Amino acid sequence: MTFKEITITRVIIHKIIGKTVKDPAYSEASTDIHKLDPDTTTTLLDRIYSAVNKSKRFFETQLDNTEKNSFWDYAKNISSLTKENFILSTTQIADLAVEAHQSRNRPGGLLLIIDAKVDRLNAVIVIKAELQQAFIINDNAVELIKELFLSPAKEFFKIGILIHRDKKNVGKRSFDTYIYDDNFTPQKNDLTSYFYSDFLGFSTHENDKLKTNNFMKDFITFVDANVNDNESRRLIKIKIKADYRESSSGIIDPSSYSEYFVNLGLDKLYQTRILSKFPRSFSKDISLVEGILTKSTLSITNQLKLSGPSDLVDHVEIVNTDDLPKVQALITKIESRDIAKVIVIKTEAINPNFYEGRN
Repeated sequence: MTFKEITITRVIIHKIIGKTVKDPAYSEASTDIHKLDPDTTTTLLDRIYSAVNKSKRFFETQLDNTEKNSFWDYAKNISSLTKENFILSTTQIADLAVEAHQSRNRPGGLLLIIDAKVDRLNAVIVIKAELQQAFIINDNAVELIKELFLSPAKEFFKIGILIHRDKKNVGKRSFDTYIYDDNFTPQKNDLTSYFYSDFLGFSTHENDKLKTNNFMKDFITFVDANVNDNESRRLIKIKIKADYRESSSGIIDPSSYSEYFVNLGLDKLYQTRILSKFPRSFSKDISLVEGILTKSTLSITNQLKLSGPSDLVDHVEIVNTDDLPKVQALITKIESRDIAKVIVIKTEAINPNFYEGRN
């Protein structure tokens, strides 16, 4: 899907009131379709276009829940509904959102449901916008959209998109689904599940962008937690990053990295901790791992870490004073001027039990 042409047919706005200590979440459903003036329409479209072009926060998902009374069930024919049925169907969608918000850590906000076309295909766009307390809620929802999307102080918002790709069929495979999560960062393992999964019934299990990112993060975590030798740990990280960057293969096979751990006696642990979490293979999409590939963090002690560009940090060698052969080799290199600079860290804060419990 190119998302080159997005048009808005009609919009309705419902309010989701978040759960409190005393009261459950509930909705304040609108009873009429909202008319948007040209400025508001342009602003809304600009935000949607901006979202779908942010590769690190916009994800293709899969349609998972197609049961009766699911979001898909209410939304699949929304373009053909009369005004009355459109209002009814979107109110039912708002009720689904309420069910997904029955937790106090899930803030309420506006729920915009848009009957739209994406690249001339029928689509439903759902925007959940979280409001700051400073916003004054009034009865003019159109003005509220302006305030929300034009304000530089706007809060996070999430977008779900359901596109009817195959007009001749209404089965599960006839729809494409996408999620934009303004609060997602590559450090997270997944998108906001209550929105995409509990509410919309989408799934991220087959998203290669997330799998590529999560495998790299889990792999690095496993190495840091279980490979005690500094040099081995450094070399393994260099190898996998080089493979991610330079391999011409578009496929990642997690099991192929087991060989890194055979001589360390960690191959079975790697299989239990890492391979069990990932499929046999998946397509490589390094959009989210660029930070990991270009920057590294080296744990010198459990109180001190060194961070910086990978081509520098990954080549830093740590020599402990109790490793006499390495100390002597280092002295020899210094005396022969093979090493330009040495950094010595002397501190009583170094924890002697740094490696305890790492297996």
